[in-house]
Amino acid sequence: MRPNANTANSMNSSSARFCAGCGSSIVDRFLLFAVDNYWHTGCLKCACCDAQLGDIGPSCYSKRGMILCKKDYLRMFGNSGACAACCQQIPANELVMRAQGKAYHVKCFTCSTCHIPLNPGDRYTMVNGSPVCESDHSKLYKSTNMGNMSKGVRAGNKVC
Repeated sequence: MRPNANTANSMNSSSARFCAGCGSSIVDRFLLFAVDNYWHTGCLKCACCDAQLGDIGPSCYSKRGMILCKKDYLRMFGNSGACAACCQQIPANELVMRAQGKAYHVKCFTCSTCHIPLNPGDRYTMVNGSPVCESDHSKLYKSTNMGNMSKGVRAGNKVC
């Protein structure tokens, strides 16, 4: 949701914006843009608690056709699941790392051998369901000569 400082004087009939909430033309000094639509500041409201979302903060949530405040989004849709590494719940508003359909806390997405954090863009493979950094994968591959260990993923490929 981003506010636009369009003034009524600078808006001509060809650039008139219409509110997705009430359908009226927006001639106010400020308007909101959320969920690919323009809104009067008073019309963009949480579908549950009716709070004016422009007054709450700079973001809103949209799911299943509803526009929600953060509090109601978390209340309705809860946690996003458990971390594959630590088995603790991951809050729905927390960033996660994903690999092979599993979600990890950012701090838990580490090499299972040397425990260094794996960041977006780092090269790794999944070995027995756990991430292994490129360096450790190469060492394991050479020391054990396990050609099928990575199930078709060669060291050096970016798997993310």
